[in-house]
Amino acid sequence: MLDIPKIEVVLHQAKRWDMDFPLFGSHSHAHLFQPPLPEEDAAAWEELMEVRLPEDYRRFITTVASSGSQPFYGLEPLIQKDCEVDHPFPYTMDHILYFLYMTEEEMDAYYDDEDAPFAAGLLPLCTEGDGMDSVLVVNSDDPDTYGTVWYFDLANDFGIAPMYDPNTGRPFHFLDWLEYWADRTAGLGPQDYFQFMETVKLPPPPDDPNIMGRKMGWIK
Repeated sequence: MLDIPKIEVVLHQAKRWDMDFPLFGSHSHAHLFQPPLPEEDAAAWEELMEVRLPEDYRRFITTVASSGSQPFYGLEPLIQKDCEVDHPFPYTMDHILYFLYMTEEEMDAYYDDEDAPFAAGLLPLCTEGDGMDSVLVVNSDDPDTYGTVWYFDLANDFGIAPMYDPNTGRPFHFLDWLEYWADRTAGLGPQDYFQFMETVKLPPPPDDPNIMGRKMGWIK
């Protein structure tokens, strides 16, 4: 169900930011949001990709804004190059990709696999720069994983893991993610900064003594 109050919260903040726009990445953009995507364009994309967009995200991009100069380097448009949404996302809330939980051999095998599903089932939402991205699961065989927002960072050997609301403990869906950014950004001072990494909650590590985190002394 679409949570209209959450959209109103974000838009209330956006009105002020559109006038002042002092935020990260927005120095060259006078407006936070771009016009909504026509409904027929969203429907055509879904038919072409053979996926149904999560309802809160779909409603937002067709009635509120199609993209924007925030969060961080900007909300990405729906129509992007090199998306692999026609294949299901290979991970679930209980089965993530976290390199410190892998052995060196598992990491090498993952990176050597040319067919590894690096971005299957995912739609990029925004980047914080340096390979740290927020992505939306738009194709998943697991109903609990579909529609959730994940932290995606392979560039820094982190992995792919779901984001959770630190206050409620519930996984982020699109509007949760956007509202969290709005709340956190509104409370920042001129020199303050935050990363979505702070919302990642990892499962307990495996017992294997050979995982990279234990070999490096970062996991007991």
